[in-house]
Amino acid sequence: MEKIRSKPGKSDIVLLILAALYVGLWPLESSASFVLPLRQFLLSLLYVVGGLALMRWTVVGMRWTARRFLWRVRRRMAAVFFFVGAVPLALGGLLATLGAALLFGPLTAYMVTAQFRLHAARLDATAESLLWQLRGAPPQQRADLLRGFAASAGRQFPAVEVRADVDGAQLAVPHSAGAWAIPDKLAGIAGPVRRGGENLLTALATDAGSGDRVLLVVPLRPDYMRQVLPGLGILKVSFNDGTGGARQNIQTQVSRARETDGALLADDVPPPAHPLDWQIVWPIQSPVLDWETNEIRDGVFFLRTRLSAVARMIFAGQGEQINLWALRLGYALLGAFGIAVLTSFAVAVSLTRTLTRTVHDLYVGTQHVNRGDFAYRVPVAGTDQVSDLTRSFNTMTASTERLLEDSKERERLEAELDIAREVQAKLFPPEPPQLESLELLGVCRPARSVSGDFFDYARLSDDRAAISFGDVSGKGISAALVMATLHSTVRIQLSPLAWVDPRRLEHAVAALVSRTNKQLCQHTAEDKFSTLFFSVYDEQSGRLSYSNAGHLPPLLIRRGAVEPLDVHGMVVGAFPFAGYECGAVTLEPGDLLVAFTDGVTEPENAYGEEFGEERLRELLLRHADRPAKEIIAAVMTEVVEWTDDPTLQDDMTMLAAKRL
Repeated sequence: MEKIRSKPGKSDIVLLILAALYVGLWPLESSASFVLPLRQFLLSLLYVVGGLALMRWTVVGMRWTARRFLWRVRRRMAAVFFFVGAVPLALGGLLATLGAALLFGPLTAYMVTAQFRLHAARLDATAESLLWQLRGAPPQQRADLLRGFAASAGRQFPAVEVRADVDGAQLAVPHSAGAWAIPDKLAGIAGPVRRGGENLLTALATDAGSGDRVLLVVPLRPDYMRQVLPGLGILKVSFNDGTGGARQNIQTQVSRARETDGALLADDVPPPAHPLDWQIVWPIQSPVLDWETNEIRDGVFFLRTRLSAVARMIFAGQGEQINLWALRLGYALLGAFGIAVLTSFAVAVSLTRTLTRTVHDLYVGTQHVNRGDFAYRVPVAGTDQVSDLTRSFNTMTASTERLLEDSKERERLEAELDIAREVQAKLFPPEPPQLESLELLGVCRPARSVSGDFFDYARLSDDRAAISFGDVSGKGISAALVMATLHSTVRIQLSPLAWVDPRRLEHAVAALVSRTNKQLCQHTAEDKFSTLFFSVYDEQSGRLSYSNAGHLPPLLIRRGAVEPLDVHGMVVGAFPFAGYECGAVTLEPGDLLVAFTDGVTEPENAYGEEFGEERLRELLLRHADRPAKEIIAAVMTEVVEWTDDPTLQDDMTMLAAKRL
């Protein structure tokens, strides 16, 4: 988890400096006139820099809090499902509710307005008919006709007031209806009329020729409103009283309607059809005529009803079968939505648990691996990709465990190889014998830790030295073991050669090689064999008696020419009854004898071309007059440059004998 930076930033340092300057200048404010404006300027900078620093630290704190809270994958998944699922679902529900309100509200307002217009049209038609009857009746019968009309119309228009001005005579039922002067704007009003704190529905019929007129006034009381809005709900009304300007905010008028109990028109809120059948409130704006002031103001009808009541009125004109199918379809869609939500919730919970459990198990597994416990395995359940990830982790830890075991085994083998390399290094002679007439030097560069090549020289007496050189088949430890066996076998047979008669020295050398062959055949595997060049140098005569058992012929460089020595038999260690012969060569002053293994002549360059014996001969001829050490170094350097690779392809061993 990321930690909050402990060191203050540049803005924090600037803020501290400004605060220190502002406080430090306070004692000097009374002594210098420029200090006060300066402190005011510093205070402004403090506000700006402080605000920026506060914003930065707020952002840093929020990021740190979010990272710390969301460190666990379970919380991250919960946050993802909240913003991807819960928030869109809540917004969708809110939009659906708002859409339903926007749909049902105007529709309800239209139905209420349509009902008022319907009843107003009926009242207008009744007023026109009554005016026609009054004008056709004799004057003495008009009062009885008016009273009879009021009595019969009371069932359709409860508490109706009738006023007639016909032929200059005024008739009113009840008598108080004639006390109100008729406003000029009453004939053009399409909405309710408010008089004396009471809401009215009016109809004024006028004969244009005679000026006769009939006025019908019906109070909008609960018994009449139940006829206008049957089973729809509570309706209140509010209008602009002129104190707030030409027009008032609808919200203000609605609030006023809620507070005014006297504006109650109908109180029959329908009972709920089901537990979710909540009440809805919707304002209906309509012009209202104030009878006393003859002014038309903006009024608001405040309807409180239920969704079921509105739905019943909407589907009242449809057939029962259609309404039943619509109801079933609505329930089916609602059920499908609920099932989808529950299924999504169950899938989200299952997915979250699967992912978080797997991540937790992998985290526990990494902790075990961090402690070096590679034998720990994460429990696996399922066949999905997450389970395959767990299996891959277990496979990785198992492979790592095997690699560690292999590494330990390799380290053990390398330690053993180091020991073998030290042992083999001691098998090679540390220094060549110091002879008056012969310079000897052998060098072995193994391709691996240990080598199957070997060379050896030993002083047999004051005037005699033994020289051996060979190459064991194969590489590595097995070749090194055979090389050690060959070395010891040759070494233990050297002592008698110190006293052998010079005339029988060649025979003794061949006999030693033959015995060595038999020893290797008895004590080494059948597939292990070695080449062997063994010789004895007699310093008094300068004669080199040698037997070459399958080795590459050593090269004798004499007076600018190269002469290879003979080969007298096959390799040693392959066949126990193999026979070996011996040869001899007298070394003259300036002669150079070089023995080498195939690691010198067979390395290839990038094109697959071997270094070859011809290049070796040319190289020896060029450097024949130099010391043995320089000759060997020049040859090995040339071979490495030929391959252009410091890694040797095979063991590279050379032995040089130069007659002084």
